Amino acid sequence: MNNRVLIYIEVNNGVVARVSKEIISHAKQNFLQSSIDGIVLGDEQSIDSALFDLKQLGLNKLYIIKDNLLDMTNAKVYANALSVFLENNQYDVLLMGATSDGRDIAPRLASKQDIGLTADCTGLEVDENGNLLATRPTYGGQLMATIVSKTKPNFATVRPGAFKYLQQSCNNETEIEYFSLSFDGLCSLLEVLYSENKPAAEDWTCSEIIVAGGLGIQNKENFNLIYKLADLLGAKPAASRAAVEQGWAEQSIQVGQTGNSVSPKLYIAFGISGAMQHMTGITNADKIVAININKDAPIMSGADIAIECDAVSLLHTLIGKLSD
Repeated sequence: MNNRVLIYIEVNNGVVARVSKEIISHAKQNFLQSSIDGIVLGDEQSIDSALFDLKQLGLNKLYIIKDNLLDMTNAKVYANALSVFLENNQYDVLLMGATSDGRDIAPRLASKQDIGLTADCTGLEVDENGNLLATRPTYGGQLMATIVSKTKPNFATVRPGAFKYLQQSCNNETEIEYFSLSFDGLCSLLEVLYSENKPAAEDWTCSEIIVAGGLGIQNKENFNLIYKLADLLGAKPAASRAAVEQGWAEQSIQVGQTGNSVSPKLYIAFGISGAMQHMTGITNADKIVAININKDAPIMSGADIAIECDAVSLLHTLIGKLSD
Protein backbone atom coordinates (compact mmCIF):
# COMPACT_ATOMS: atom_id res chain seq x y z
CA MET A 1 0.00 0.00 0.00
CA ASN A 2 1.45 3.34 -1.07
CA ASN A 3 -1.36 5.73 -0.28
CA ARG A 4 -1.03 9.36 -1.21
CA VAL A 5 -2.42 11.56 1.58
CA LEU A 6 -2.94 15.30 1.12
CA ILE A 7 -3.56 17.57 4.12
CA TYR A 8 -4.88 21.08 3.67
CA ILE A 9 -2.85 23.26 6.03
CA GLU A 10 -4.73 26.24 7.38
CA VAL A 11 -2.69 29.39 7.94
CA ASN A 12 -4.18 32.40 9.69
CA ASN A 13 -2.22 35.66 9.79
CA GLY A 14 1.03 33.80 9.23
CA VAL A 15 0.35 31.16 11.92
CA VAL A 16 -0.17 27.46 11.13
CA ALA A 17 -3.42 26.28 12.71
CA ARG A 18 -2.90 23.77 15.50
CA VAL A 19 -5.49 21.38 14.05
CA SER A 20 -3.40 21.10 10.86
CA LYS A 21 -0.41 20.09 12.98
CA GLU A 22 -2.57 17.57 14.85
CA ILE A 23 -3.72 15.95 11.61
CA ILE A 24 -0.19 15.74 10.23
CA SER A 25 1.11 14.28 13.51
CA HIS A 26 -1.64 11.64 13.53
CA ALA A 27 -1.15 10.74 9.86
CA LYS A 28 2.61 10.31 10.26
CA GLN A 29 2.14 7.98 13.22
CA ASN A 30 -0.78 5.93 11.92
CA PHE A 31 -0.82 6.02 8.11
CA LEU A 32 2.21 3.81 7.65
CA GLN A 33 3.61 3.34 4.14
CA SER A 34 1.73 6.45 3.06
CA SER A 35 3.16 9.56 1.49
CA ILE A 36 2.04 12.52 3.62
CA ASP A 37 1.89 15.74 1.62
CA GLY A 38 0.49 19.15 2.42
CA ILE A 39 -1.01 22.07 0.57
CA VAL A 40 -1.27 25.64 1.78
CA LEU A 41 -2.97 28.61 0.18
CA GLY A 42 -2.74 32.28 1.08
CA ASP A 43 -1.48 35.73 0.32
CA GLU A 44 2.25 36.39 0.09
CA GLN A 45 2.67 37.95 3.54
CA SER A 46 0.82 35.18 5.35
CA ILE A 47 2.64 32.34 3.55
CA ASP A 48 6.08 33.93 3.90
CA SER A 49 5.52 34.45 7.65
CA ALA A 50 4.54 30.79 8.12
CA LEU A 51 7.16 29.25 5.81
CA PHE A 52 9.69 28.34 8.51
CA ASP A 53 7.04 26.48 10.55
CA LEU A 54 5.68 24.80 7.42
CA LYS A 55 9.11 23.36 6.70
CA GLN A 56 9.24 21.83 10.20
CA LEU A 57 6.10 19.72 9.79
CA GLY A 58 7.96 16.74 8.34
CA LEU A 59 5.89 16.48 5.16
CA ASN A 60 7.16 14.59 2.15
CA LYS A 61 6.03 17.37 -0.14
CA LEU A 62 4.50 20.79 0.39
CA TYR A 63 2.52 22.53 -2.34
CA ILE A 64 2.18 26.27 -2.01
CA ILE A 65 -0.39 28.35 -3.85
CA LYS A 66 0.50 31.95 -3.12
CA ASP A 67 -1.46 34.88 -4.48
CA ASN A 68 -2.70 38.12 -2.99
CA LEU A 69 -6.18 37.28 -4.28
CA LEU A 70 -6.25 34.56 -1.62
CA ASP A 71 -7.62 35.82 1.66
CA MET A 72 -9.82 33.89 4.07
CA THR A 73 -12.78 36.20 3.62
CA ASN A 74 -13.75 34.22 0.54
CA ALA A 75 -14.05 30.44 0.94
CA LYS A 76 -15.29 30.05 -2.63
CA VAL A 77 -11.93 31.14 -4.03
CA TYR A 78 -10.14 28.60 -1.82
CA ALA A 79 -12.50 25.81 -2.84
CA ASN A 80 -12.09 26.68 -6.51
CA ALA A 81 -8.29 26.74 -6.24
CA LEU A 82 -8.16 23.40 -4.37
CA SER A 83 -10.50 21.85 -6.94
CA VAL A 84 -8.22 22.89 -9.81
CA PHE A 85 -5.22 21.48 -7.93
CA LEU A 86 -6.94 18.11 -7.38
CA GLU A 87 -7.81 17.88 -11.05
CA ASN A 88 -4.08 17.97 -11.78
CA ASN A 89 -2.87 15.86 -8.83
CA GLN A 90 -4.31 12.49 -7.81
CA TYR A 91 -4.62 11.68 -4.10
CA ASP A 92 -6.18 8.79 -2.21
CA VAL A 93 -7.00 10.72 0.99
CA LEU A 94 -7.76 14.40 1.58
CA LEU A 95 -7.96 15.86 5.10
CA MET A 96 -8.56 19.28 6.62
CA GLY A 97 -9.50 20.74 9.98
CA ALA A 98 -13.16 21.17 10.92
CA THR A 99 -12.59 24.82 11.82
CA SER A 100 -14.98 27.59 10.83
CA ASP A 101 -12.92 28.09 7.65
CA GLY A 102 -12.61 24.35 6.98
CA ARG A 103 -16.35 23.85 7.38
CA ASP A 104 -16.89 26.62 4.84
CA ILE A 105 -14.41 25.27 2.29
CA ALA A 106 -14.95 21.50 2.58
CA PRO A 107 -18.56 21.13 1.34
CA ARG A 108 -17.90 23.51 -1.56
CA LEU A 109 -14.85 21.46 -2.55
CA ALA A 110 -16.69 18.13 -2.16
CA SER A 111 -19.47 19.42 -4.41
CA LYS A 112 -17.02 20.61 -7.08
CA GLN A 113 -15.15 17.30 -7.05
CA ASP A 114 -18.35 15.23 -6.75
CA ILE A 115 -16.91 13.29 -3.82
CA GLY A 116 -18.22 12.27 -0.42
CA LEU A 117 -17.31 14.15 2.76
CA THR A 118 -17.20 12.77 6.31
CA ALA A 119 -17.30 15.81 8.57
CA ASP A 120 -16.14 16.53 12.12
CA CYS A 121 -14.25 13.27 12.60
CA THR A 122 -12.71 12.21 15.90
CA GLY A 123 -10.88 9.14 14.59
CA LEU A 124 -9.02 8.22 11.37
CA GLU A 125 -7.43 4.96 10.24
CA VAL A 126 -6.40 3.43 6.93
CA ASP A 127 -7.28 -0.21 6.25
CA GLU A 128 -5.18 -2.82 4.44
CA ASN A 129 -6.67 -1.72 1.11
CA GLY A 130 -5.74 1.91 1.62
CA ASN A 131 -9.31 3.06 2.34
CA LEU A 132 -9.84 5.77 4.90
CA LEU A 133 -11.90 4.71 7.93
CA ALA A 134 -13.36 7.94 9.29
CA THR A 135 -15.07 7.82 12.69
CA ARG A 136 -17.49 10.43 13.95
CA PRO A 137 -20.32 10.70 16.52
CA THR A 138 -23.82 10.09 15.23
CA TYR A 139 -27.40 9.92 16.56
CA GLY A 140 -26.73 12.86 18.84
CA GLY A 141 -23.54 11.28 20.13
CA GLN A 142 -25.22 8.03 21.15
CA LEU A 143 -23.14 6.03 18.67
CA MET A 144 -19.77 6.31 16.99
CA ALA A 145 -20.00 5.55 13.25
CA THR A 146 -17.04 4.52 11.10
CA ILE A 147 -17.57 5.55 7.49
CA VAL A 148 -15.79 4.19 4.42
CA SER A 149 -16.01 6.47 1.39
CA LYS A 150 -16.49 5.02 -2.09
CA THR A 151 -15.21 8.13 -3.86
CA LYS A 152 -11.62 9.27 -4.33
CA PRO A 153 -10.04 11.03 -2.73
CA ASN A 154 -11.54 9.84 0.56
CA PHE A 155 -12.35 13.23 2.11
CA ALA A 156 -12.78 14.06 5.80
CA THR A 157 -12.59 17.01 8.14
CA VAL A 158 -11.17 16.55 11.64
CA ARG A 159 -12.38 18.14 14.83
CA PRO A 160 -9.74 20.35 16.51
CA GLY A 161 -8.32 18.58 19.54
CA ALA A 162 -9.38 15.12 18.35
CA PHE A 163 -5.72 14.12 17.98
CA LYS A 164 -2.67 14.99 20.03
CA TYR A 165 0.02 17.07 18.42
CA LEU A 166 3.31 15.33 19.12
CA GLN A 167 6.16 17.52 17.98
CA GLN A 168 8.86 15.32 16.49
CA SER A 169 12.33 16.00 15.20
CA CYS A 170 12.12 16.57 11.46
CA ASN A 171 14.56 14.18 9.81
CA ASN A 172 13.44 14.62 6.24
CA GLU A 173 13.71 17.78 4.19
CA THR A 174 10.34 18.75 2.78
CA GLU A 175 10.23 19.19 -0.97
CA ILE A 176 8.47 22.45 -1.77
CA GLU A 177 6.63 23.07 -5.01
CA TYR A 178 4.86 26.29 -5.91
CA PHE A 179 1.66 25.60 -7.78
CA SER A 180 0.53 28.40 -10.07
CA LEU A 181 -3.08 29.10 -10.93
CA SER A 182 -4.84 31.52 -13.20
CA PHE A 183 -7.48 33.10 -11.01
CA ASP A 184 -9.55 34.23 -13.98
CA GLY A 185 -12.97 32.70 -13.44
CA LEU A 186 -12.03 31.32 -10.01
CA CYS A 187 -12.99 34.37 -8.03
CA SER A 188 -16.41 34.92 -6.52
CA LEU A 189 -18.78 37.71 -7.43
CA LEU A 190 -18.84 38.50 -3.72
CA GLU A 191 -17.18 41.80 -2.88
CA VAL A 192 -15.73 42.19 0.60
CA LEU A 193 -16.30 45.75 1.75
CA TYR A 194 -14.63 45.48 5.14
CA SER A 195 -12.69 42.94 7.15
CA GLU A 196 -11.01 43.05 10.55
CA ASN A 197 -8.39 40.75 12.00
CA LYS A 198 -9.14 40.02 15.63
CA PRO A 199 -6.64 38.45 18.03
CA ALA A 200 -7.03 34.69 18.13
CA ALA A 201 -8.86 33.42 21.19
CA GLU A 202 -6.72 31.65 23.75
CA ASP A 203 -6.51 27.91 23.10
CA TRP A 204 -7.33 26.63 26.58
CA THR A 205 -8.05 23.09 25.35
CA CYS A 206 -4.38 22.11 25.58
CA SER A 207 -3.86 23.46 29.11
CA GLU A 208 -1.94 21.15 31.44
CA ILE A 209 -4.80 21.04 33.96
CA ILE A 210 -8.52 21.46 33.31
CA VAL A 211 -11.11 21.59 36.11
CA ALA A 212 -14.63 20.82 34.88
CA GLY A 213 -18.06 20.84 36.48
CA GLY A 214 -21.36 19.17 35.66
CA LEU A 215 -24.91 18.83 37.01
CA GLY A 216 -23.57 17.47 40.29
CA ILE A 217 -22.45 21.02 41.12
CA GLN A 218 -26.19 21.72 41.70
CA ASN A 219 -26.40 25.45 40.92
CA LYS A 220 -24.65 28.47 39.41
CA GLU A 221 -23.39 29.74 42.76
CA ASN A 222 -21.64 26.43 43.39
CA PHE A 223 -20.26 26.43 39.86
CA ASN A 224 -18.25 29.53 40.77
CA LEU A 225 -16.21 27.14 42.91
CA ILE A 226 -14.97 25.52 39.67
CA TYR A 227 -13.55 28.87 38.55
CA LYS A 228 -12.02 29.47 41.98
CA LEU A 229 -10.32 26.05 42.17
CA ALA A 230 -9.06 26.39 38.60
CA ASP A 231 -7.54 29.76 39.47
CA LEU A 232 -5.83 28.36 42.58
CA LEU A 233 -4.38 25.46 40.56
CA GLY A 234 -3.29 27.63 37.63
CA ALA A 235 -5.73 25.57 35.56
CA LYS A 236 -8.52 26.32 33.10
CA PRO A 237 -12.23 25.88 33.90
CA ALA A 238 -14.59 23.79 31.78
CA ALA A 239 -18.16 22.55 31.85
CA SER A 240 -20.34 19.69 30.68
CA ARG A 241 -23.14 20.35 28.21
CA ALA A 242 -25.72 19.93 30.99
CA ALA A 243 -24.04 22.65 33.08
CA VAL A 244 -23.96 25.00 30.08
CA GLU A 245 -27.64 24.34 29.33
CA GLN A 246 -28.45 25.28 32.93
CA GLY A 247 -26.80 28.64 32.32
CA TRP A 248 -24.02 28.03 34.83
CA ALA A 249 -21.19 28.44 32.32
CA GLU A 250 -20.54 29.84 28.84
CA GLN A 251 -20.74 27.54 25.83
CA SER A 252 -17.17 28.49 24.92
CA ILE A 253 -15.85 26.27 27.75
CA GLN A 254 -18.14 23.31 27.05
CA VAL A 255 -16.39 19.95 26.68
CA GLY A 256 -17.81 17.07 24.68
CA GLN A 257 -19.21 16.09 21.32
CA THR A 258 -21.04 19.41 20.82
CA GLY A 259 -18.32 21.42 22.55
CA ASN A 260 -14.54 21.23 22.66
CA SER A 261 -12.16 18.30 22.57
CA VAL A 262 -9.42 18.74 25.17
CA SER A 263 -5.99 17.18 25.72
CA PRO A 264 -4.72 18.19 29.17
CA LYS A 265 -2.24 16.27 31.28
CA LEU A 266 -4.87 16.23 34.03
CA TYR A 267 -8.65 16.49 33.68
CA ILE A 268 -10.56 16.82 36.97
CA ALA A 269 -14.31 16.27 36.59
CA PHE A 270 -16.58 17.39 39.44
CA GLY A 271 -20.14 16.09 39.32
CA ILE A 272 -20.04 15.00 35.67
CA SER A 273 -21.83 11.75 34.83
CA GLY A 274 -19.71 11.12 31.74
CA ALA A 275 -22.13 10.15 28.99
CA MET A 276 -20.59 9.18 25.65
CA GLN A 277 -21.00 12.73 24.35
CA HIS A 278 -18.75 14.05 27.12
CA MET A 279 -16.23 11.21 27.04
CA THR A 280 -15.70 11.84 23.32
CA GLY A 281 -14.21 15.22 24.22
CA ILE A 282 -11.71 13.94 26.80
CA THR A 283 -10.23 10.87 25.10
CA ASN A 284 -6.88 12.65 24.73
CA ALA A 285 -6.55 13.57 28.41
CA ASP A 286 -3.48 11.89 29.94
CA LYS A 287 -5.10 11.40 33.34
CA ILE A 288 -8.76 11.72 34.38
CA VAL A 289 -9.87 12.23 37.97
CA ALA A 290 -13.62 11.86 38.47
CA ILE A 291 -15.48 13.05 41.58
CA ASN A 292 -19.08 11.87 41.75
CA ILE A 293 -21.52 10.86 44.46
CA ASN A 294 -22.76 8.08 42.16
CA LYS A 295 -20.20 5.27 41.95
CA ASP A 296 -22.03 3.88 38.90
CA ALA A 297 -21.71 7.07 36.82
CA PRO A 298 -20.10 6.16 33.44
CA ILE A 299 -17.14 8.51 33.99
CA MET A 300 -16.14 6.60 37.14
CA SER A 301 -15.24 3.46 35.19
CA GLY A 302 -13.35 5.47 32.58
CA ALA A 303 -11.31 7.53 35.07
CA ASP A 304 -7.77 6.86 36.23
CA ILE A 305 -8.84 7.91 39.73
CA ALA A 306 -12.51 7.74 40.83
CA ILE A 307 -13.54 9.45 44.07
CA GLU A 308 -17.00 8.64 45.40
CA CYS A 309 -18.13 11.71 47.32
CA ASP A 310 -20.15 14.90 47.03
CA ALA A 311 -18.44 17.12 44.45
CA VAL A 312 -19.43 20.42 46.09
CA SER A 313 -18.16 19.35 49.51
CA LEU A 314 -14.81 18.32 48.05
CA LEU A 315 -14.56 21.62 46.16
CA HIS A 316 -15.02 23.56 49.40
CA THR A 317 -12.40 21.39 51.13
CA LEU A 318 -9.81 21.75 48.37
CA ILE A 319 -10.32 25.50 48.05
CA GLY A 320 -10.00 25.89 51.81
CA LYS A 321 -6.74 23.90 51.89
CA LEU A 322 -5.23 25.73 48.92
CA SER A 323 -6.25 29.14 50.24
CA ASP A 324 -4.52 28.68 53.61
